[in-house]
Amino acid sequence: MRNVADQSMSGFSSLMKYIMKHWPALTAIVASAFASSYLSIYISVLIGNAASATFLSGGIVAVVRDAELIVLISAVAAVLQFATGYGGQWLGQKVVYFIRRDIFNSIQSKDFTFHDSNSTGDLMARSTMDVEAVRRLVAFGSPQFLSTTFLILSSAFILLTTDLRYGLIFVLSLPFLLLVTYLLAFKQEPFWNAIREKYGKMSNVLQENIVGQRLVRSFTAEERQIKEFEKTTDDYLKSYIGVSRVRSFITPLLALIVSLGISALVVIAAPGIVAGASIGPLVTSVYIYLRILGPIRFYGQLVLFFENGMAGMKRINEVMLSPVAVKDKPGAIVAGKLKGDILFENVSFAYKNEPVLTNINLHVKPGEVVALVGESGSGKTSLANLIPRFYDASAGRVLVDGVDVRDYNLRSLRRKIGFVSQDILLFGGTIRENIAFGADNPPLERVVWAAKTAQIADFIDSLPDRYDTLVGERGITLSGGQKQRIAIARALLIDPRILILDDSTSSVDVETELKLQEALRELVRGRTTFVISHRLSTLRLADRIVAFKDGKIADEGTLSELSQREGIFSEIFGTPTGFQTATAAGGED
Repeated sequence: MRNVADQSMSGFSSLMKYIMKHWPALTAIVASAFASSYLSIYISVLIGNAASATFLSGGIVAVVRDAELIVLISAVAAVLQFATGYGGQWLGQKVVYFIRRDIFNSIQSKDFTFHDSNSTGDLMARSTMDVEAVRRLVAFGSPQFLSTTFLILSSAFILLTTDLRYGLIFVLSLPFLLLVTYLLAFKQEPFWNAIREKYGKMSNVLQENIVGQRLVRSFTAEERQIKEFEKTTDDYLKSYIGVSRVRSFITPLLALIVSLGISALVVIAAPGIVAGASIGPLVTSVYIYLRILGPIRFYGQLVLFFENGMAGMKRINEVMLSPVAVKDKPGAIVAGKLKGDILFENVSFAYKNEPVLTNINLHVKPGEVVALVGESGSGKTSLANLIPRFYDASAGRVLVDGVDVRDYNLRSLRRKIGFVSQDILLFGGTIRENIAFGADNPPLERVVWAAKTAQIADFIDSLPDRYDTLVGERGITLSGGQKQRIAIARALLIDPRILILDDSTSSVDVETELKLQEALRELVRGRTTFVISHRLSTLRLADRIVAFKDGKIADEGTLSELSQREGIFSEIFGTPTGFQTATAAGGED
């Protein structure tokens, strides 16, 4: 279990870098917190003086003067307290603005291995709940910590200078007050650790079920998913109840200690007051004790603000400081106009130490269309993913136009590659925005051309808002085939020199596919293209077919050559005779 000091060490320096960007605001907050705290406590002296003056002949003048000073000082202190609170909120928003920006940019820059290892719900929790914990610390916790600390120091100073005995009682009781708050804060720590962890799990379950509503309903799994979500929320609730149970002890214990301190003051002051001493110092001391009860009670909460903020900053740092395996090397080459000559030279690839590809040697000439086939998990998609550097080869080299892809600038390389995967993601904007996603503000004419080439223009024209039609979250209003054709249009619009079609016609009906084949034939002409498909009609686009098995190239040749011999191709698509029959009939696998 990590304690407060551990969390402080892991996150404090990172947070201070953000805070010190706004050091003038921080300086103003510290100054206003100090001044407002001292003035708030100094009011107790005036109250004590007024109490003493009430017992003196003609003391009404002094009482009125003290009352006027109390009003004036209270007004000044209120303005300074406003400045402290507003300054804290301003600083907190500024800090989390840059943290949000940096964590978003960091998530965007991470390679696919990072995203494969981190759930969406957990990343959402780090980007929201943990960032909010940092905001509360900076915007609310820090100003309150400064104010409370200055309030305690001012109280000790005034009591010691008013009456040494009263000051010593305060100083002696102070450690007990602080100890109670810190112990109770420490008791809450494991609950808050659990809350952060369980919030991430709860967010992940919620996110998966919202996104996967169609799947859940199609398998009538609503009750099972409800029970799963209830379990995560129940765990979350139990942790919060634990926090509430511990918090309920704070006020009674602190009130008891303060009462004991006031009792000690009264016992010590009583003989002197009976003998004629001024009652003012006692009134001042009692007022101070009652005045600091609330802030000290909140001190324990400040510890939790600090702990939660530091723990949140630590979790944020785990994202932002996570190493990026796939990144630009110094002096990376900007990819210019490519020919599309691609060479896999003794390439091996392992994912999480599990071998996926082994010693692959494959040369694809400029403009050649190569189909990659194989059973699920054979490595064909992994091979294609190495070209745009979604992952890096574990051994060997991938060369584009004779240059190792690791020597290219990533952004410039990927802008030359069109990628259409089987898992289509559309954003919740318009059809036009989704088609134009990878291009720089293309004119509508280009968007329409891409849509026509992808055989989706007729459907778009049938919609009331045509290209301005909203597609809904993740394209929920569109069919699988419609989403795939929009994705193809999106790839077309950037006019890629290298094209990767990863099962991109899997959700297209037979009638649409027949229309799409001619469009694809025009699309791939002159482009180096990798076609990953299990549909025989799509394989007809290929100049050459490469068959994979267990991460190795098991066979390769033209469609005609592979259909004439036994091998991995016939294992996937059937016997040569059966294949020829299906091909002649235009059937599918």
